[in-house]
Amino acid sequence: MYYITERDVTENFTMRQAIEALREAFIELYKGHAKADSRSRNYSSSSVLSTMPAVIDKYGISGLKVYNASREGASFLVLLFNNESSKPIAIIEADRLGQIRTGAATALATSILHEKCEVFTLIGSGFQAETQLEGIISISDPNEIRVYSRNIDHARLFAKKMKDKFGREIETFADLKTALSGSDVITSITNSSEAFIKGDYLSGHYHLNLAGANIVGRREAEPSVFEHAELVVVEHLEQALKESSEIIEYLNNGGHVFELKNVVVEPVRYSPPGRTIFKSMGIGLEDLISGYYVLKNMGLI
Repeated sequence: MYYITERDVTENFTMRQAIEALREAFIELYKGHAKADSRSRNYSSSSVLSTMPAVIDKYGISGLKVYNASREGASFLVLLFNNESSKPIAIIEADRLGQIRTGAATALATSILHEKCEVFTLIGSGFQAETQLEGIISISDPNEIRVYSRNIDHARLFAKKMKDKFGREIETFADLKTALSGSDVITSITNSSEAFIKGDYLSGHYHLNLAGANIVGRREAEPSVFEHAELVVVEHLEQALKESSEIIEYLNNGGHVFELKNVVVEPVRYSPPGRTIFKSMGIGLEDLISGYYVLKNMGLI
């Protein structure tokens, strides 16, 4: 059994490869050759243990992402097993892995639902925001990149760091409505508990990725944002119904949502309308195939 470190992941898994790996995973899910159960959270007096199981028949692997989170931080692992022998293949440190695949998921959805990104606005400037930006510039070449954060100083530090990394100018904003004016691709990745994206902040043709708020009770977008949408997509309907207040309320109000697997396999059927939303929650299948490709790139399988 192999033990794969964060450094191994960083050196052996790129954003572009992650996007294609996730595309492959959702095709297998559509065909019924892969499966993912929704996240399970178990609470102790001081931490939360989360598990996200999945299987992929194509590569003969099963496993799960597991992580424990407390006030002191969080630790992430992906466990892979061989389906035939039932023996463990690897334990993979998965903080970086999760960061990459989270950016890849929104990039994949955006590449299908929005033909070309002209003005990209990123809401949030934390650890996960870095790969949200990387994912978008991996699939498109925005004319303008913006970042909004409630902490403008944090946004400025983020913009400088990302300019140094990707060589792209990034404009920072202290006012969200101004930041969203004229944006055609927007990604929000925050831990906000209160909805802050309003329907009248968005206009024209746009695609909105909502990648934060994966616990019931948290929200990033007001109901009016969903009411204006022409197409709403989720990775995994069962998990969205379990964890997303935004999706639960939208469906209770008569809305319709589609799963990413269908959009990936039949993109023409879901040809981009004017206003689209992708609600990303993260599923273990994404971590499983990402871990597989790390091992493959290292020549271990």
